Amino acid sequence: MNLQTENTLAKIAVNKSLLKEFVSNNQRIVYLKDNSEFQIQIFNPYTYTIGADIYINGSKMSNRIVLKPGERIWLERYLNEARKLLFSTYKVENTSEVKAAIQNNGEVKLMFYKETVYREPTYIYTSPITTYYNNYNYCDNNLTTKCIDINSSINCSDSVTTLGLGDTVQTTAAATSAASYSSTCKSYNLDIERNGNLKLKKSSDTIETGRIEKGNYSSQKFQNININFDYWSFKTEIIKLLPISQKPITKNDLKKLYCYNCGHKVNTKFKYCPYCGTKI
Repeated sequence: MNLQTENTLAKIAVNKSLLKEFVSNNQRIVYLKDNSEFQIQIFNPYTYTIGADIYINGSKMSNRIVLKPGERIWLERYLNEARKLLFSTYKVENTSEVKAAIQNNGEVKLMFYKETVYREPTYIYTSPITTYYNNYNYCDNNLTTKCIDINSSINCSDSVTTLGLGDTVQTTAAATSAASYSSTCKSYNLDIERNGNLKLKKSSDTIETGRIEKGNYSSQKFQNININFDYWSFKTEIIKLLPISQKPITKNDLKKLYCYNCGHKVNTKFKYCPYCGTKI
């Protein structure tokens, strides 16, 4: 598990203080305490305006956040409701069925889009298409989105969105066939005995998980803006919020003393926590 915060547009913060971020199995992870109100810091390092769609626990916020070049914001609330972002934990059974149900818990996903820049069209004369290949659709020469299915010679424009002259797309049948193949893998914690047999390790009956909920009222304000963006995103970032209880313990952690009530680091000479007053 390594620290990784470079070349990212979004980061997690508490009281506008960025939290340490880790990476495990190519997944960005931030650990939070129960009932922590947090912010999503978003920065636009580009010379053009960008927009970001935000997904919380797998569900998309209704609006899109817009950032001008060089702009940095500390998003502390839901876009459609003046309630702060809150991380709340709870315990569940440690089974594969439950893990499937909580797979989107604590997930913060951002999809970034560039502002649409209008360019004058360039017209190039091309000869009519005379050669066709199986399993592909070719756009006709009148610069429309109408396509001709060369296998069935029927109008298949409902199977595509926007095409340009000479573009090719897979037929509806081929796309459906490709999408029909899927597999679900279940992960088990296995141990190998000396005789080569596999046995399941005994694991905890419960695990702690956390969801992003609605916290206290937020005074953060937004204004509407009329701007067009590209239909495709140029960058996607996903950050997983997990409870402190799931954070791996390192050697450095064993050398530190923390308050068991509030989690703050305290001096070994203290008899009481200076943050919450709990006896050490």
